[in-house]
Amino acid sequence: MKNQQIYMLSEEGIKVLVEQITENIKKALNLTNPTVEDSFLNIDETAKLINLAKPSIYGLVHQNRIPYHKKGKRLYFLKSQIIDWLKSGKKESKDDAEAKANDYLMKNQLFNR
Repeated sequence: MKNQQIYMLSEEGIKVLVEQITENIKKALNLTNPTVEDSFLNIDETAKLINLAKPSIYGLVHQNRIPYHKKGKRLYFLKSQIIDWLKSGKKESKDDAEAKANDYLMKNQLFNR
């Protein structure tokens, strides 16, 4: 029997270790199993996905407000990038904004007490 070391981990240490292992497994699975979301869409498919008319998509491309790829005269959109773009447009609720403001004020008091 070789020298074996035994490590004692706290509950917090175990949680951190589990999170790291979980992240490594997720990364490994994404590399071996490309998702359907990583497929390229043409303008018609993109318009259908986000429920906008083709001229609206062209307008967003012209304004550089939507992620796209151009090959020759054709436009292509990566499905995962379009979904991320849609998610990034989420607006904060009033309660979220108030909570952030309160946190900021607690951390950055105007007057020292």
